[in-house]
Amino acid sequence: MMRNPNLATALAVVLVAAACSGRPAGSASAERLSPIPSIPGATQPSSRGAPISQSGLTGRIAFDNHDDVWTIDADGTDLTRLTDSPGFDFDPSWSPDGTRIAYRSERGGETEIWTMNADGTDRRRLTAGLSPAWSPDGGLIAFAGPSGHSGIVTLIRPDGTGLRQLPHTEGGEYPSWSPDGTRIAFNSNLSGDHVMSIAHVDGSNVVDLSSVGEGWQVAWSPDGQFILFTSHRDYTDHNTDVYVMRPDGSDVRRLTQQRAYTPAWSPDGEHIVFSAPGLFVMNPDGTGVTPLPTNVGETSLPDWVE
Repeated sequence: MMRNPNLATALAVVLVAAACSGRPAGSASAERLSPIPSIPGATQPSSRGAPISQSGLTGRIAFDNHDDVWTIDADGTDLTRLTDSPGFDFDPSWSPDGTRIAYRSERGGETEIWTMNADGTDRRRLTAGLSPAWSPDGGLIAFAGPSGHSGIVTLIRPDGTGLRQLPHTEGGEYPSWSPDGTRIAFNSNLSGDHVMSIAHVDGSNVVDLSSVGEGWQVAWSPDGQFILFTSHRDYTDHNTDVYVMRPDGSDVRRLTQQRAYTPAWSPDGEHIVFSAPGLFVMNPDGTGVTPLPTNVGETSLPDWVE
């Protein structure tokens, strides 16, 4: 599944009817829920090696179900829905200190970047755009800003000031910061397919990773040594899997074997969370795939904070 706004909207229509009917309207705070039965007919990704012990996982994971933003503790407890607006709220990104979440909202009929507290309160609109990513120092949010029919990597402060677009990043979507905050990886749709690139935060020194082949939904590892991405390169249909590479495009490896997408690292780099179509964690080498008890429909775009 691609990280595509049109596809996400179409899926959300189905999921609202099938998985999220009857939710309370107008609530301004989070709603804690117990896990509900699994999605009928859902296929779990194949696993190699022993499952991960969830009791040893720490931190909190934000994610969406193409309709609302949710959070869950990494050990599988405290499932909480944070949003319930009439429009779609999705694509969350934690602030480094875990106190705020930036996310994409279509509550006003357009694609916009919003922020809220970790408990779902104090929601604020920042600007038009999609796919926010909080910088490692918390001082900036990168996102895909509107630019004709394509996005462009854009930066803004969390208070909504300092908006600026990065040159040479036209077509850029779904940015991911390097852990030192000096570079941003992103994918471009200008060529008609997903091509990954890396640019400095001033838009200079753009590295074209087209030699790697098609890929998107990039996620830089906490130690800066690897970048996760999603690709359908090994399929003839629209199925996808999660892959990893070095930032220079070398050492490409496939980590999953069945319909996996939207990967993200744990804060310590010891685990990876991804969707398939529920939420799962695995080791960095692709072993130990273990489901988290979300069961709120098809999930996507997780982000993990300590």
